[in-house]
Amino acid sequence: MTRIGIALVTIVGYSQSPVSAQPQTPLAFEVASVKPSGPQSFHGTDGGPGSNSPELYRAGSSSLRLLICIAWNIDCYFQISSKAPLDRGEFDIVARVPTGATRAQFRVMLQNLLIDRFGLKMHIESKEFPAYELVVAKGGLKLNEAVPGETTLQHDGEIGWPVLPPNRAAMAAQNSISGGYSLVRLKAQQQTLAQLTKFLRIGPDEPPIVDKTGLSAKYDFTLEYATDPPGATPEGPQPAPPLSTALLQQLGLQLVSKKLPFDVIVVESVNQVPSEN
Repeated sequence: MTRIGIALVTIVGYSQSPVSAQPQTPLAFEVASVKPSGPQSFHGTDGGPGSNSPELYRAGSSSLRLLICIAWNIDCYFQISSKAPLDRGEFDIVARVPTGATRAQFRVMLQNLLIDRFGLKMHIESKEFPAYELVVAKGGLKLNEAVPGETTLQHDGEIGWPVLPPNRAAMAAQNSISGGYSLVRLKAQQQTLAQLTKFLRIGPDEPPIVDKTGLSAKYDFTLEYATDPPGATPEGPQPAPPLSTALLQQLGLQLVSKKLPFDVIVVESVNQVPSEN
């Protein structure tokens, strides 16, 4: 029996580079509304610099944990520590972003908003965690650089593979359970390897993956791999290689186990109810 689902990618990343504990400039949204979520709230985030709606940002049904992770560009699984609950409530944010603001400036605006409306107080600590470095394998890279308006992707229109919008940067995965294994079929269009590493971070018990390829180009590629779902008993042959083997065979990439330092945001205090707009 096969069960299929499609996962479109909305990525909150993580960074080894120094994280600023407090915003250094008084950047602010032109207008911002913050209120508790309700039954009609949408789920997710939308807009802001780099999107199709650069001057309007929305976050719906978002926890404080998620908002902090977006604002400081960190991983929600391991780069945040707090004695105060960060997942107790959900909030809606609608913010008008100044024309021409960069993604980095947007993050500072969101940081300032959280500090102002939620009284957020925090500091940064550096800690080591088990991790993987993604590097180019000795046999060389097996990727095609993306060409705007063209695609070299395989499996277009095939059952069991996601469909991407034409001529747009996108990444999606279709997941199925087959023979007791979790089968992942990923398709990427105009994506960097840094974006791939963020996608492959799939859960709190999995080590983070850090891009150490030194490559900044955008690529079109597909990737197919299988994992053992927790508590599942495989009933037949594995339908695809494990992730490390798939990366090596299909993309010419290798995972190297390491212990790496990461900045961790330590939340000292935060209000569970935002101040009035």
